[in-house]
Amino acid sequence: MIGKILMSGALGMLCVAQVASAAEGDDVPQRAQTVGDVIDRPGVLTPKGTWSFDSSFNYTQNSSNKVSVVGYTVLPTLIVGRIEVSDADRTTMTFGLTTRYGLTNATELEFRLPYVYRNDQLSVRPIQDGSNDDVINTTIDGGGLGDLEFAIRHQFNFESAPYWIGGFRVKSDTGRSPYDVSIDQGSNSFSDVPTGSGFWSFEPSVTMIYPTAPAVLFANVSYIYTLKDTVSIGDSKADIDLGDTISLSGGMGFSVNPSLSFSLGLSHKTILKSKINGSTSDEAKLLQLDSFTFGVNYAFNKQTSINVSAQAGLTEDTPDFQLTIRVPYNL
Repeated sequence: MIGKILMSGALGMLCVAQVASAAEGDDVPQRAQTVGDVIDRPGVLTPKGTWSFDSSFNYTQNSSNKVSVVGYTVLPTLIVGRIEVSDADRTTMTFGLTTRYGLTNATELEFRLPYVYRNDQLSVRPIQDGSNDDVINTTIDGGGLGDLEFAIRHQFNFESAPYWIGGFRVKSDTGRSPYDVSIDQGSNSFSDVPTGSGFWSFEPSVTMIYPTAPAVLFANVSYIYTLKDTVSIGDSKADIDLGDTISLSGGMGFSVNPSLSFSLGLSHKTILKSKINGSTSDEAKLLQLDSFTFGVNYAFNKQTSINVSAQAGLTEDTPDFQLTIRVPYNL
């Protein structure tokens, strides 16, 4: 679930190599390919009347280990009951197609179509029996359409830095919800892999970009509001209100030469507690997700570039590792 929330975030960690640029009055305005383009030209969105396309691949690896004790203590050295150790490894690959259109030199529209593939491996072993074999070893994989996304962004100023960009993103519930997938009672795992969150969400955001040659500083703040919905849990129905998300990120992009640039950034997300039927469960907790991102961008020409970024999780609830490859093409 955490991986899904992270992949459906709006601007999230804004890598400067991904920032668009087009000067008002340029003969052939283009989306920026490097940090140097952002320094030279004030516009940061898709130019009026033009299209840009973006193909992307995201690989996420997350693992967790848990020890469960079900029993009671008879003597200080004796536990009567069951002790289990579980190990879960989850791999998610997302293939995305994104298109953007410039309504004006200051406003752009965006649409994203994701396909999600997941592979979950779960092993559970009772250790109090002295067994060396996994009693339950479950592998679940599959894929499908993810949550479609729509966004609009507007740049508020051109004359002087820092440049401010406001955004509003809408995420649909077209992916397979975790509540639409049955639970296997033997392994206590999904019988099929979810490919979406199952809930509509809305995310306003504000981004700041400050060019200071040969670098560009950037920061982003956003709030993800998730609509509550009625879902089926077993034979009953419940009103689920997923916790909203507060997102903060910032960093720096550095221009190596006219074609090559790299970026460093930190991202923090606070996911508020979820509610069931209007009440917060005792088991619900506030999640703190922190990560570090390093990205490299290389421009082949004025139309095409490649961006590779790696993200490492810094807190327990954050995915261990994420790799993203993007290839934008500008018409």
